[in-house]
Amino acid sequence: MKIHEIDNGVISIAVREKGAELASIRKDGKEYLWNADPSVWNRSAPQLFPIVGTLNNNEYVYNGKTYGMSRHGFARDSMFTLSRKTDTDICFEFRDTAETLAVYPFPFLFEVEYILRNNVLTYVWRIINTGDKTMYFSVGGHPAFMCPVSGGKITDCSIGFAGKEPVNEIRCETINAAGLLQSRSDTYGLSNGIVRISDDMFSHDVLILENSGVHSISLLDKSGKTWLRVDFDTDIVGLWSPQDKGAPFLCIEPWYGRCDRENFKGELNDREWGNSLESGEKFEKSFTVTVL
Repeated sequence: MKIHEIDNGVISIAVREKGAELASIRKDGKEYLWNADPSVWNRSAPQLFPIVGTLNNNEYVYNGKTYGMSRHGFARDSMFTLSRKTDTDICFEFRDTAETLAVYPFPFLFEVEYILRNNVLTYVWRIINTGDKTMYFSVGGHPAFMCPVSGGKITDCSIGFAGKEPVNEIRCETINAAGLLQSRSDTYGLSNGIVRISDDMFSHDVLILENSGVHSISLLDKSGKTWLRVDFDTDIVGLWSPQDKGAPFLCIEPWYGRCDRENFKGELNDREWGNSLESGEKFEKSFTVTVL
């Protein structure tokens, strides 16, 4: 599997052609991204497209026809093509194929670009509807950041939340065993916007923040020092680490879309948090990772 690297003299990244997936973020000799060890989790930062999360019964309905699609869609397992590369910028593209059209009947161009500026990595998605009908989709990130970054346990670390207003607590939606949004939610009180990671924090799998006002999430070591921050403009973000595996990473996942609710019966265009593009239109969003 081919991997491409860029280095701006402050931070460096490596990206796999499969899935245009980040494989490494390094600064001052330290690795900030999970290494995709298959004994724990065999990915490091997959692209979630054209859905985020799980569909009810792993299928959706469009124009009266039922299509099957597994969790998070097909982009993460597809081969992208390198379209440009400099010391500070690398971009990959993925276009519809006969295989994608069989499960997702929309022609598209999906670009993933990574830009380095000093100690900041900007992660850009561009989606263009190259077909002649309205396209419905979701897109999201799933980067797994080392937590802690230099030895120890994940429970030595804390998570910081910030928005335009002070954040005193977070209410997190949860999913059931089938990966669908359930009625149960978890609430965490914060001290100065910070909560310590507990042993059972991810016992209900991913924690989903919706309309929380949070647009910045930081990772802090046991001394309270921040080593990494993710800034985003979406109103939905997931937090995940595999429960009971002692995994030394936390996923901070900005999403433009999410899984279906339990018992959802609508068509593709009825999915909550979904996006649409008319023929020829472009969707472009980004988030940043600041390595401190």
